[in-house]
Amino acid sequence: MLKAALCLCRNYFHFPLGKKKTLYSLNSMHLLRKRILWTVMQGLFLRLEQILFFRHLTASVAVPAAATLLLVLGMTVPYAAARPRTMDDLGKISERLLSTGVEYGAIPSLYRPQYNRIQDGNLSSSDEEIVFVVLLPDGPRIYPQRIMVWHQVVNEIVDDMAYAITYCPTTGTLMAYDASMSGLNLIFDTEGRIVDGNSVLIDRNSGSLWLQETGMAFAGPLMGRGLPMLPVFWTNWGAAKRIFPKALVLSKPAGNRPYGRDPYGSYQRKDSYYHNDKLIYPVERLDRRFHRKTPMLCLEHQGYLVAIDIGYVKKKGAVNFFMGPNALLAVYDQNLAVVRIFNRQVWAEPFLFILHQGKLMDIATRSIWEPSTGVAISGNMKGASMTQYYGSYSMWFAWYSINPETLVIPGPGEVSDKLISVDPPGHDTK
Repeated sequence: MLKAALCLCRNYFHFPLGKKKTLYSLNSMHLLRKRILWTVMQGLFLRLEQILFFRHLTASVAVPAAATLLLVLGMTVPYAAARPRTMDDLGKISERLLSTGVEYGAIPSLYRPQYNRIQDGNLSSSDEEIVFVVLLPDGPRIYPQRIMVWHQVVNEIVDDMAYAITYCPTTGTLMAYDASMSGLNLIFDTEGRIVDGNSVLIDRNSGSLWLQETGMAFAGPLMGRGLPMLPVFWTNWGAAKRIFPKALVLSKPAGNRPYGRDPYGSYQRKDSYYHNDKLIYPVERLDRRFHRKTPMLCLEHQGYLVAIDIGYVKKKGAVNFFMGPNALLAVYDQNLAVVRIFNRQVWAEPFLFILHQGKLMDIATRSIWEPSTGVAISGNMKGASMTQYYGSYSMWFAWYSINPETLVIPGPGEVSDKLISVDPPGHDTK
C-alpha cells in the first residue's frame, strides 16, 4: 500500500525540466511551490510508514488498540521495559545464576588506578587496538580493552563521587555507571557467577548482587536499586587519541598478568571467540536475525528498547528510524569511529537525513550537520542542534536474551530509503 501510494504521488508530481541543472529555471515559482508541496507529502508518507510500523509492533507484542492510537498521536506508552518491573521479576534472576568455576576475587577489580598521558600510552598501543572512552565529570578517560579484560571493573572517585567502569568480555558488554548512590559510593567487584553469559557484580558496601548489563541490584539489601549510566564509546586507540588528546589513559597495573594476551582471543582475529558462533555459557533464549556476536549499540529511551547493528550504520552512513513515537537518527562518526544517536525532531515534524557527497544533510533545508555533535554547521539551520542519546555496547545474543522485546535496526522501525529524496520527482539532476 505504501509503495503504491508513493508511486502515485511521484507520477502526480512529475514534470520535465529539460537538461539544465538549475532547479528554478523556466517557471521558478511553479517549481518552488511543487518542491514545498513535495516536502509536505514526504512528511505525510513518513507518518504513514510510522503507522504501519506501529501496526507491525502491536501485532508482535500484543499492545491494545487504544495504546496503538496513543502511539500514532505521538504519546508515549511504555509497553516494554529494559529492567524488571517488579520485585518478583528481580528475584527470578537469582534462579538463573550460573557458576563459572571462577571464585570471588579471582578477577580483581581496580580501585583508583594510575593513569598516563596520551604521549605515554602511545608507546605501548597500536592505532588498531580496541579502547573504551568514558566521559567522566572531570573529562574523558581511555581504558584499553587488553587491560579491562583482566579486571572487568574499574572503581573511580571524582570529586568525592564514585563511578564504576565495567566490561564483560564474554558478552562484549561495556557500561559505565554513577555509583555514588546518595553518598554510599559503592565499590564493585566481579562476583564470579553469570546470568545469560553476563557478569554478576557485587558491591563491597552491602554485598548486593548486580547484573553488569542492567546496572540494577537483583539480590541483597540494595535489591531494586539502579545506577545512572555514563556516556561511553567503543573505539580504537588511533581515533581516541586524535579526538581526546588530553584524555587520561589507564596505566598497566603492577603485577605479572599478561596484558598483551587476551584469554578470549583477539578482536583483530576472525577465528577468535569474539567473532565465532560459539557460546561459553548457555543463555535463556536466542534470536537468529543477526549473528550471535554482532556488535550492537543498545539504547533504552522512554520505556522503549532498541539494538542497532553498528556495522549496518557504518555502511549506510545515516539511518532514520522510529523508537516508539520518537524520531531518531543513527549516524556514523568517522572521526571517532563510533555510531551516534540523535533526536531528529528539530522542528514540529522530524527531519530526514542522508549522507550526501560524504556530508550529513537534512533533506528539508539541505543544511549540513556535524555527525560528531549533531550541530548544523552550514545552511538555513546553521547553529541548530539535535539532542544526543548515549547507549551501551553488547553482543546481540546477550542483549536479546535479557531484552527479548527489543526493537532492532535494521528492522521495521527504519524509515525506508524510498521515502528519502533530496529532490522532488521529475527534477533532472543531469
